[in-house]
Amino acid sequence: MNTVKIISNELSLRKPQYLSLMKLDTILSNIDLKKDGIDEMEAKIMGSFKFDTEFPSFCFALATGVGKTRLMGATVAYLLKKNNYRNFFILAPGETIYTKLKNELNKSHEKYIFKGLSDLPEFNLVTGENYEYSNFSNQLFDTSKFNIYIFNIQKIFNERTDVEFRFHRYQETLGSSFADILKSKGDLVVLMDESHRYRAEKSLKAIHYLNPIIGLEFTATPKSNNVIYSYTLGDAIKDTKKAIEKVRKDEAGTEGYVKVPVVIARKDDDSYKGDMDDIKLKDGISRHRRKKSLLYEYSKNNNKPFVLPLTLITTRNIEHSKEIKKRIESKDFFNGEYKGKTLLVHSQSEEGEIRQLLYLESQLNKNEIVIHVNKLKEGWDVKNIYTIIPLRASVSEILTEQTIGRGLRLPFSEVTGYEEIDTLEIISHDRYQEVLEKAQKFIEGLEVKQIGIVEELEPKQISPKGPSRYLIKVPKVKTIIQSKGAITNFEIKVRIEEFKEIQATLISADLVDRKEKELEKIDSSIKENPASYLVRLILMEMVEADISDKDIIQKLVEKYLKQVHKDKRLLAKVVAQHTQKILDDIIKQMHSQLDSEVKIEHRVENEYVEFRDYSKSVEKGLSVKDKDNISDDEIESNIIGGYKKTVFPENSFDSRQEKWFADILDKDKEVESWLRNPKGQFTIRVKIGDYSPDFIVRTKDCMYLVEIKEKRAVENKDPDVFEKANEAKRWCEITSKATKTKWEYKLIPHDKINKTASLKANLSNAVKID
Repeated sequence: MNTVKIISNELSLRKPQYLSLMKLDTILSNIDLKKDGIDEMEAKIMGSFKFDTEFPSFCFALATGVGKTRLMGATVAYLLKKNNYRNFFILAPGETIYTKLKNELNKSHEKYIFKGLSDLPEFNLVTGENYEYSNFSNQLFDTSKFNIYIFNIQKIFNERTDVEFRFHRYQETLGSSFADILKSKGDLVVLMDESHRYRAEKSLKAIHYLNPIIGLEFTATPKSNNVIYSYTLGDAIKDTKKAIEKVRKDEAGTEGYVKVPVVIARKDDDSYKGDMDDIKLKDGISRHRRKKSLLYEYSKNNNKPFVLPLTLITTRNIEHSKEIKKRIESKDFFNGEYKGKTLLVHSQSEEGEIRQLLYLESQLNKNEIVIHVNKLKEGWDVKNIYTIIPLRASVSEILTEQTIGRGLRLPFSEVTGYEEIDTLEIISHDRYQEVLEKAQKFIEGLEVKQIGIVEELEPKQISPKGPSRYLIKVPKVKTIIQSKGAITNFEIKVRIEEFKEIQATLISADLVDRKEKELEKIDSSIKENPASYLVRLILMEMVEADISDKDIIQKLVEKYLKQVHKDKRLLAKVVAQHTQKILDDIIKQMHSQLDSEVKIEHRVENEYVEFRDYSKSVEKGLSVKDKDNISDDEIESNIIGGYKKTVFPENSFDSRQEKWFADILDKDKEVESWLRNPKGQFTIRVKIGDYSPDFIVRTKDCMYLVEIKEKRAVENKDPDVFEKANEAKRWCEITSKATKTKWEYKLIPHDKINKTASLKANLSNAVKID
């Protein structure tokens, strides 16, 4: 396994981080950092690549929340292993990020930058506080260790001509200035966090003085043409939406890295009257209260620590911020609930107030609202912000990655599949059409929504408090997954219906008269061999593949392209125009081939699933509805009670058909007991994730697992639906054999549930599982 793969596996790199490291590896394999000049390096790198530094510096443009710091750790490990570089100089743009990075270089820290690496040598950590210590400086020449230096950029260059920082001053304990010691290193690597902040003349001058062999830059908003890998916020939003859909289908949503930002705008009329600050605050905190209830529900149902959501309020100046805090903590604002739960941070704040920022993710934190005056920018690393209220800000100020970026991180480190928990809401309340027109010009994929009256929710607990005779014993089943994990040659097919030749056109929008102008026709072709071009992209795209798989992938791609077009000239054009479609088609088939090598083994254990309390968020003040006195339209938003033959006399349902089926089970004489399976409590492991069947039913003769599925998914033979069905059928067969109790799996289309028919009649409508 190559160096990139080893580091990626041990650090559990996300796909954009892995591809960034792959790109660096590819570039450094083609240039000589010690011999090649800047111009020579630029010529060897494809594209309009241009250095704006006196040394080779490569930029990774990753969206906020995707993991730039983890990538920084990976690049240090890579250059240490591959090039044996021993000196790494990390630059932070300010005190907040400097402190954060310094903490994360401590092995005991939860977010230790090298967490997972198995053979990382010991290193000296030299900081702005300890670099002058004589007993420490001697260790800089200990070749058994490598060195990491971390400094705040503001402390290594002079803003004033009459000041010289000790960093540049001769030190007797060192026998030189610290800057000159670094300059003498032949392998100094400079790593620049938030590198867009270092383009000022004095910053670059200070960095150039150190004479680094290579620079690595990390930012969400690059300012130069030295980007070697880009993963924009638009890309991240797109991937998160895909991941949410996967999780909703009980698949593993591995490629969702940020919350989906949604701008809340107002209707295009004059219905908003009065103080706009007051309106935005009340609407924003109403959304906050709703999310708090939903987060409690999710945490309770998934055995995760409760995440207290935060609302971040941006104000114009200190006077404005104090006025807003006074308003929020008043008795007139949600009955004074936020008095003592509101933190104000500005340039004149006491140290104790600023210190509270470090504990906002802690279970001990009581603050729910943070008010600031341009104090919290890049590097303020908090995962539990769910609502941002920018007061007295223009649309252009609101729709920036600097504003939105403060709340993008995921508190559970993965998407949940619940829309409101996976979104960050920015309360704009500017006119909807104005926001909509500007949104896509700022951030691709940014959503704009209008909201009406916000229903306040409260979490209600649903408990298994029915008679124990209705308890259903579901055996625990241990799942063992075995995979060869090897890419092999197989019969690959073209599964794209047709390739339409599209003449790509570059369009620009005239922002003054809104007319679109066709600027130029784009020549859609590729210069290299189409097969080699696709192989290179597949190796970059597929985390499971590495250079050792190149020959097999080459054969697969060549077989695929023979089915696309026989004319080699036209083939290059088709591949250029449909690269992403072709890549998706090939990679999906390769993943299917890898999945076919996965074997799942179920082993029945001598224990039973323990069904426990779960939570459901409902409109505040609503009582439990009786099953016989509720309309179909009310089913999904209420807790429904009155059931007898189950340990859960109260239940929540995702559809009216589920409720109808529960009613059938409760009155059918053949049914001894039944259970609406709370999501995540009883699951069956399948290749794509964990699957929770809807119902468990006990009759005199048989135990049933029942799934009620949307008609279209069943008729279209949705592969995910039938993957789960087949594995559930196997689970039943294995469990039947082990327990001597008959288990069967039934998949019923939703339109086949007949609420006046018996259980047996409804089960007869189940589809056949081959």
